[in-house]
Amino acid sequence: MAPPLTRTFADPRFRRLIWLLVGALGWVGLVALGVALLAKDPPQAGFDLALILDAGRRVAAGASPYVAGAVSVGTQVESLFYSYPPPIAQAASLIGGVSDGVVLLAAGIGAVAGFAIVVRSLAAGAPIRSPWDIVDVVLPALALAPFIYPFAIALLFGNVDAWFPFAYGAALLAVVGGSRPWRIVGGMALGLAALAKLYPGLLLGWLAVRGLLAWIREGRTGLPGEWTTLAIALVTDAAAVGLSVLVGGIGPWADYIGVLRAGVGADFVSTLNVGPASQLAQLVGDPTVATRVAPLVAVIAILLTAAVAWRLRSVAVSLAVAATLSLVLSPITWFHYPVALLPFAAWAWIVVRQGNGRGTVAGLLAGAAILAAAAIAAPVVVWLAVALVLVAVLRASSLAAATPVWPSSDLSGGFAQGS
Repeated sequence: MAPPLTRTFADPRFRRLIWLLVGALGWVGLVALGVALLAKDPPQAGFDLALILDAGRRVAAGASPYVAGAVSVGTQVESLFYSYPPPIAQAASLIGGVSDGVVLLAAGIGAVAGFAIVVRSLAAGAPIRSPWDIVDVVLPALALAPFIYPFAIALLFGNVDAWFPFAYGAALLAVVGGSRPWRIVGGMALGLAALAKLYPGLLLGWLAVRGLLAWIREGRTGLPGEWTTLAIALVTDAAAVGLSVLVGGIGPWADYIGVLRAGVGADFVSTLNVGPASQLAQLVGDPTVATRVAPLVAVIAILLTAAVAWRLRSVAVSLAVAATLSLVLSPITWFHYPVALLPFAAWAWIVVRQGNGRGTVAGLLAGAAILAAAAIAAPVVVWLAVALVLVAVLRASSLAAATPVWPSSDLSGGFAQGS
């Protein structure tokens, strides 16, 4: 007979209570920290969001969203200035009258809700034994989310990356789930993410190659689903750019190109920049190495993305590797960028939670969370957390392939293909 403590934890109602308490502790603590940081002078929370809101207020006043001279040769990478494309500031101009704190809270709630929707949809694709099955996936994910360092930091900073668990998760659902609604949502989300931050655009290349693979090697009839998602992403970007020019003219875009050109001469070597070029430059003690190595890293990332799209059979593993490669496409990889891998971690757990390998995958994901927390002291350690997530995805994919548990209809049929 199992010990009393084991029997207690075997009770799903008790586990749900524990997760509710853990989640309450985490979210109350994170909100309290955010309020305390906002109260400082100057505010130490929401400063990434403040850059966007201030740019929006400049647009509303009829000025350029970009501050002249904000970027020049030798500008430190930690310097704060608005460098997003014009549509972001133009959209922010619509809420310029709302206080930064209120927008930060609303944006945080939206980002968390987006992540919850992704996890819920991933869980809905798995075999469901009772209506509580989905709750037993979503509840732990939301309870642990405030303790995941990259996600917590992105929320506190008000960074656009806080939305990437939804954007990358929507892309995952588009190609693994394969339902028409998620192909549309995934394409739109990925298109907007690529417009805002540029580096998620690498996944558009992955979609193009993966669609070509489906068309040639797998002999699919009709337009591959990957190309449908890609087309929607491109149309979304084209519509956003077109509307931006229609509303604000070409001037803001000329200013934006100027910011990008000036950014080439910026000093992006920093311990907070965990990108390969920055870290190599620090290792050899020569900042000029970063400028020479960064283009090579980008080319390698593009070539490897094409290779994994073509060669890796598992859709989930292939996209997870491509998502990781997208993080190093830009010469700047902030330590919170790996937040984009959260939906892949959720997928790995969902795949194995009702079968063999639960302990292994759970251990890998727990180790990733611990290492991500250790990145508070040493940001580059976050790559070890990324590695463990990729191993968990690979392990889950191999276990699902060996002992398939997915039904072959609707959304879950895509899971069978992805495994």
